[in-house]
Amino acid sequence: MENQPTMMPVKSGSTAQWIAIAIIIASVLISGSVLYTKSTDNKPAGNKQESNGGAEPTAPVVDIKNVKTEGVPFIGGANAPVVIATWGDYKCSFCKKLEEDAIKNIVKDYVNTGKVRIVFKSYQFLGPDSQTAGLASMAVWEVAPNKFYDWHKSMYEKQGSGWGSKADIVALTKSLGIDSNRVDSLMTTKADEYQKFIDAEKAEGTAFGIRGTPGTIIGNQVISGAQPYSAFKTIIDEMLK
Repeated sequence: MENQPTMMPVKSGSTAQWIAIAIIIASVLISGSVLYTKSTDNKPAGNKQESNGGAEPTAPVVDIKNVKTEGVPFIGGANAPVVIATWGDYKCSFCKKLEEDAIKNIVKDYVNTGKVRIVFKSYQFLGPDSQTAGLASMAVWEVAPNKFYDWHKSMYEKQGSGWGSKADIVALTKSLGIDSNRVDSLMTTKADEYQKFIDAEKAEGTAFGIRGTPGTIIGNQVISGAQPYSAFKTIIDEMLK
C-alpha cells in the first residue's frame, strides 16, 4: 500500500475552482455585450452634427422670442403676429423639400397676408460649397435685401450635384439683377465677419435642440425635418386664434 500513488484532492478542487471562475467571467462578458447592444439599438439614425459623449440630449425649452433675429435675412412684415425661424443649408435636399412645400405655401397663405414673418437662419455643415453659400447669403442680404427671397428660392432650385461653387452662385446672383460684383467682393472682404455670424447661428440652433437640417421653431415648438405644410398650418392657425 505504501507504494501506491497518493490522491491529491487539492488539485481536483483547484481545477473546479478555475472552471467556476471561467464560467463567471464568460457570464460577465456576455452580460456586458448584451447591455452594450441594448444601449445602441435605440439610437436614431440620421446625419447628426453634434455629439454629447453618448448621453441622450435633454430637450431644451424653446421660445421664438429668444431667437436672435438682428441682421438675419427674413421675409414678411416686421410686426407680423407669428414669427417662424428656420435653420437650413443650401446643400441639404430636405431643406429644398421644405422650401418647395411648406415654406412656399406659408408665404402664399400667411406671409403675403401680413400674418407671418419667416427668419432664415444658417446651419451650414455640408462641405465647402455649403460654407460658400452661407457667405453668399449674408452678402446678398446686405446688398439686396428686397431680392433675397428670390435668390434663396433660386439656390434651392439649382441645387444638385456639381453645382454650387462660388462661380455658380455669383452667376446666379447676377442673373437675378443683384450686384454680383459687390456680392463677390463682400464674400471675400467680410468672410471672417460673416463666418462668425454663421457659426453663431448654428450654435444657437444647436442650443435649441436642432441637430440637423431643416429645423424650425414656431412659438415654443421645434419642428424637425421637412414636415408637410399641414403640420405648420395647424400650429400657425392655433397661434393666430
